[in-house]
This record gives sequence, C-alpha cells and structure tokens, in this order.
Amino acid sequence: MVYRILVLSAFLLLSGCAVVPDSLEVPDENQLINYQQAASDTQASQGKIARWGGVIAKIENLPDATMVELVYYPLRAYGRPLVSDESMGRFRVYVDGFLDPMVYEQGRSMTFTGEFSGVEEGVVGDHKYVFPTLKSTGYHLWKEIDYIEMNSVYIWPYDVFWGWPYRPYHQRVIIRGGGHRSVSGGSGPQVSQPTPRPPKQPSQGTNIER
Repeated sequence: MVYRILVLSAFLLLSGCAVVPDSLEVPDENQLINYQQAASDTQASQGKIARWGGVIAKIENLPDATMVELVYYPLRAYGRPLVSDESMGRFRVYVDGFLDPMVYEQGRSMTFTGEFSGVEEGVVGDHKYVFPTLKSTGYHLWKEIDYIEMNSVYIWPYDVFWGWPYRPYHQRVIIRGGGHRSVSGGSGPQVSQPTPRPPKQPSQGTNIER
C-alpha cells in the first residue's frame, strides 16, 4: 500500500513537470514553425509563430529593447531546452523593454515564443553568422538544476511466514534546484532577482571565514 502511494505521488510530480508554462502557450501548437524550417525557408516562414529555446550566449540592452542571443537546442515536451554537446546553430530574440543581464545571464536556459521576423547578419567571435530572429511574445527563464540525487527507500513490513522483516525497496530521484527562480514574462520589461539564501553560521568555537 505504501509503495502504491509513493508511485502515485511520483507520477503526479512528473505530470506536473510536463506542463508548458503559461507564458509559452500559443493558440495552436500545430502552427508553430521549427528552427530548421525557418532557417531553410526564410520567406515562407516570415510572420509565423515559433517556440524556440536554448542557452543564453549573449544579451545586449538597446534603448527600447533587449537582444538575447541563444545557442539553439530542441525542447522537451514541457518547453525546457534539452541541452547537449551538439547544437543546430544560434538565433536571436528581441524583447520589448529591459532584461537585467545579472538575471538573464550567460549559460542560463531560456525558452521564447515569438514571431519569426527573418534573419540578420552578425558575428560569433570573428566569424560572420546569419541569425534567424524572433520578435518575442513570451519567454521563460528556467530554474538551474545543480545535480540529481538517487537513493533507495527501504520499507520494513513484517513477514508472517518467515517470522522476520524483509526489505523490499524502490528508488527515488531527488532534483536539487539551484539558487535562481524560474522567471516567465511577456514582451514587456521584466526584472527578477536570484532567490536569497540564508547565510551559513560558523560552528561554535571555530574561526573560519565563509
């Protein structure tokens, strides 16, 4: 019985993780264009809606907008980029208003919805590059994950036949989150701060700087 409750709880937890954030929802997901389609057929893709994500490579604050340059990665079912050692390329997104580079920092995972506005030329280092470009209608900055901890939970019911407890068990997975909140937003200015952590107190009798 306990095992069934634990399995059901895990199922509900995973189901909750598979929901696309409100800021990334679109009226018809079947109409979304993918990265390859937009990059290969720019004219036909003009003005269509995309949902792309990746890792922030660069952020630049302009007078009335913010340009975010990302390394593209495919998305999981709930919208988070599936980061790996290989990428199809880069893209740029223009967001109305100000995004703080200290929050939307290089290396963070982010997903956008937006209207495909064509391509623009730029550089990556000294290399000339053509960036597929979106005009943002919504975005989500994903919470960092520090590590995944796996351990076993032992259950000790009493076995009437053998006369002693036995040890069936199941494994559980614990995802330890990083120190940043996930942040969602539309096309307007959004500012968020990292989640504050309480300062560690040194043990009595020690003289160690933290």
